[in-house]
Amino acid sequence: MDAIVEFVKAYLLPGSVLFLMIGLTAGVLALFGSEQARRWARRWLAALAVGYWALSTPLVAGGLEALLSRGYGSTEAPSEAEGVQAIVVLGGGGSTYRARGLELDVVSRSSALRALEGARLYRLLGEPLVFASGGSADERGSEEPESGALAMALVEAGVPTSRIVLESNSRDTHEQALALRPLLAEHGVQRFVLVTSPTHMRRALAAFRGAGLEPIPSVSAQRSEAEPAPALGIVPNPGSLQASTNVLREVLALAYYGVRGWLGG
Repeated sequence: MDAIVEFVKAYLLPGSVLFLMIGLTAGVLALFGSEQARRWARRWLAALAVGYWALSTPLVAGGLEALLSRGYGSTEAPSEAEGVQAIVVLGGGGSTYRARGLELDVVSRSSALRALEGARLYRLLGEPLVFASGGSADERGSEEPESGALAMALVEAGVPTSRIVLESNSRDTHEQALALRPLLAEHGVQRFVLVTSPTHMRRALAAFRGAGLEPIPSVSAQRSEAEPAPALGIVPNPGSLQASTNVLREVLALAYYGVRGWLGG
């Protein structure tokens, strides 16, 4: 089943470039077939064009993000998280660069925004422990765990190294929940705030509940305030297509977690 999931993620994710290329290839080949195949091809290529145009617009991308993140916000006052002993920041990916024997790990945009939210909460909630969670991933091309780069981002945002605890063995959200449970217990943490992206919070919170944990959710910003806003909501752009694709990936991941029984109520 894992092989099927990886294949779908790599080739059959709506909104991705590979899905578009496969769809276009299938449609063009069908144009050289029978009359019935040509009719199907015309409909399929039209649907593909309309679908990708819609997914590429800020209006549709923003709507999809809003639907998936509905009901989750940020902790704005200490009274909303009384008794909290820690903050858990989930890694959201990154990149590894190598050149001439040197290597540099850089967090992704979503990880950076999560680190900023973790640092904000650290100051707001009286400087509790901050857990940086994320192991190594094959797609990053590095054996170094993501938690290290995430911890560096947290330090740069104002969290002292002495207050950061690393969780470096997990490869996905389900494993993060399982790995953090004993680590939190080891540090005597019973009540904590969970930080991740708005569109990821639904799955993350359910996965942690499935592991027997009850975190307080606090979402990071969906995008940086330094990013320019699109001029018109109906004009396609690459950023909106990527945002729509991320939402569709998250919906598929939610379905997969549900099938595996990894989601709590």
